[in-house]
Amino acid sequence: MLQLKNKKYFTIGFLKSLLLTGSVLLTFSACKKVLKEEIFPASLTVVNAINDNTSFIRAYFGETNPKIYDRLPSIDNGKSWDYATNKTDQPLTVFLNNDTLNKDEPLIKTRLSLESAGIYTHFIYGSPTQVKEKTTKDDLPRRSQQDSSAQLRIINLYESRAIDVVQLEPAGGTIVSDLKYEQLSAFIRVPIDRNFQEFRFQIKDHETGSTLAILIDVNMNWDGALNSNWLFKARTMVVNGKWTGTGNSSAKVTTIGHF
Repeated sequence: MLQLKNKKYFTIGFLKSLLLTGSVLLTFSACKKVLKEEIFPASLTVVNAINDNTSFIRAYFGETNPKIYDRLPSIDNGKSWDYATNKTDQPLTVFLNNDTLNKDEPLIKTRLSLESAGIYTHFIYGSPTQVKEKTTKDDLPRRSQQDSSAQLRIINLYESRAIDVVQLEPAGGTIVSDLKYEQLSAFIRVPIDRNFQEFRFQIKDHETGSTLAILIDVNMNWDGALNSNWLFKARTMVVNGKWTGTGNSSAKVTTIGHF
């Protein structure tokens, strides 16, 4: 008959293993109970298109008043700020220039309804005294390494006037006509190769045909490399300013990238 010589030690070791196994199972069981639903961040791009063409803004994404205003992101006119958030009810407070003394009366204090993993652009435009807002949920075109191009859309925030956009380089022709105030065009393919140095676009007043602004951006860098801010990327052209008569306007045109 088989005899267990170290019965005492065998029993203690067995009990220790049993307790350890039970502890691990309880740990996994406890962890399983506290798991929360995973929320993927949304992308939010805030654009400063105020029509005086000079005002900058500071954006704050918290619930309470910021402690140090100088550390808030500063967004120059015609520029943007990219922000990632896992909140579906996102607060946004915007201060104009350095006017943060009266913390209870910012330029904008709002909440944005976002979806998890969504891509959004929030345009701030109009005048400093009559500011407006527009939020778009963006469906960006798919990138293809087999297609050397960019995808460009245009938003008209040039107050109360319709505009035309003429592509001068790389290929001549009108790409948008009679784009009304506050309208956003679809994405338009812009071909890219090494046969031209610069992107050039002409912005025209639709009614009079007068030139409002010219946008010029680099296509090929000094070392021969193509501009990675355009190649295979989606961009938005922002036209802002206000009409004060033929030959006397304050149009500004810039582009922002979606990465």
